[in-house]
Amino acid sequence: MKPQIVNAKMNKLLFRSKIIKASVFAAIVFSVVMMTGYRKFETSVFITDNGITKEVKTNESDVYEILRDENYTLSAEDRISYTKDDNNEGHITIHRAFGVSVKADGETHSVTVIDGTVSDILKKANVTLGSTDKVTPALDTKVNADTKIIVTRVRYAQRSTETEIPFETEYVDDPNVPSGKEEVLTEGENGVRTSKYKDTYVDDKLEKSELISEKVTKEPVNKVIKRGTAIFNPHKGISNPYNQNLPDHVKLVNGIPENYTRIISGKSTAYWAPDGSGTASGRKAVVGTVAVNPNVIPYGSELYIASPDGTIYGYAIAADTGMGMMNGTVAVDVFMASYDDACHWGVHYVDIYVLSEGNG
Repeated sequence: MKPQIVNAKMNKLLFRSKIIKASVFAAIVFSVVMMTGYRKFETSVFITDNGITKEVKTNESDVYEILRDENYTLSAEDRISYTKDDNNEGHITIHRAFGVSVKADGETHSVTVIDGTVSDILKKANVTLGSTDKVTPALDTKVNADTKIIVTRVRYAQRSTETEIPFETEYVDDPNVPSGKEEVLTEGENGVRTSKYKDTYVDDKLEKSELISEKVTKEPVNKVIKRGTAIFNPHKGISNPYNQNLPDHVKLVNGIPENYTRIISGKSTAYWAPDGSGTASGRKAVVGTVAVNPNVIPYGSELYIASPDGTIYGYAIAADTGMGMMNGTVAVDVFMASYDDACHWGVHYVDIYVLSEGNG
């Protein structure tokens, strides 16, 4: 009986060993099956980011989970696209957002976008263009990371200005007025010129002014001055110089008579006599009567007496005579209104212009 018991125990152990081996084999087979199935459902996915493509094996179907597993980070503006090809391989492309510089109204902003045109970026930046504003690049230009958008504000304005037109001075020469003496006949008045300009402002700075129109809105009035051109000045001692009261038929040109018959040059003196005194010709002795040698200058001759030194007696009538005239030492002795005037005259060498010959 003893050997039978041993055989029974051995059989029981052998059976138990077979069960264990079967279990181990089954476990191994299960693991192989599981691993084979896992590999069977794994997919190749190609991820492209910033031009770099990477292949990964995954059994994930969620694109974002795949990217997260591969440690890809996305910003809120980034965009992804996913496609599968004929080999059932996945392709993920990450479109990275980029910043576009926008300079407008003195400030610079960065607008983050995936793509778009300059016009799209300006809308996103809330930049409105006026009808005359300028922008570079052009509105339909596609933007990229290197694009710099510059908005230039342009406006036009018109203005008017008034400038003075200086008046000119006109001179009217008068040969009957002593040289150096002037009289204002018409006061001058400045005119006005109105000019219209078109101003161009770039970013509120004046860049250019263009003249649109110009016209004289007020004509200037020239100043008119009468000036004497006579080469002689009236003698200051004569109360009523006759060159200021010439007869109508006597005209002066540059201080001398326009018409005369001859000139006699010589020494002149002056005298005075009380009111009512007579002369050798019978005329009364008044300013404007002079003493001469009647043999040289007949009584009644019209004369004009002036000195090259600037002293002038003026218009006179030959009416008297005297010793100095008769002996030839004095050419003419002019009558003065007072003794002081006669003393003031003194002695002058004069030119005697004979305007007309007297008949005694």
